[in-house]
Amino acid sequence: MMERYGDLVGHNPAYLVPKPISSLTTTRILAMDYVEGGPIEDIVAAPQQTRDAVARALVQLVLRELFEWGVMQTDPNFANYRWQAATGKLVLLDFGAAREVPATTTQGYHALFMAGIDGDRAAVRKAAVDAGFLGGAAATKHCVVVDDMIDVILAELAKPGPFDFGDRAFLTVLREQAMTLAGDRTTWHLPPTDTLFVQRKISGTALLAARLKARVDIRPMIAAYR
Repeated sequence: MMERYGDLVGHNPAYLVPKPISSLTTTRILAMDYVEGGPIEDIVAAPQQTRDAVARALVQLVLRELFEWGVMQTDPNFANYRWQAATGKLVLLDFGAAREVPATTTQGYHALFMAGIDGDRAAVRKAAVDAGFLGGAAATKHCVVVDDMIDVILAELAKPGPFDFGDRAFLTVLREQAMTLAGDRTTWHLPPTDTLFVQRKISGTALLAARLKARVDIRPMIAAYR
């Protein structure tokens, strides 16, 4: 999978994927070439422009995995990224969690993302249910709370300029609203496995961008896949 992922990344100057060394690889050991790089957390102290560029590359990677390649490395652990200050490249590691993304999952997220940048609350709700991200029972029984949560997210997306990942105030509001859904066992819902894996990557990427206090204009990046 490392070799396949490296082929998908190609010669993109933003990323670097180590190459496996077949002559040293066994059924228990994956040997690869040594790639120099420091912890991704080191960028926290870098200039805003650098942090923004790294976060943009991370977001673009997720979008390409989801909407172009159909293959996603679903473990966004900070240790799975390294940073080459000299070249400005992100080193991508650990492809044990890489998996194919089914077309139905891709289609579900596409509908959800497009409805989000369009600011269409009803379409967001429908796409979330259709993708299995939100249970139909919860969407019906707690429609007011669900719509309020969607409105909070849409308001953030509608703000002019780059999305500020470092501003997490709206998440407090979402958590409080989500408690209503979490407290009603009759509407508990488990999303499909593939959706959970994709969401782990999306959430982890957003968390890393927040750690970097990055600002990224994500709307045109998403709209490019319309």
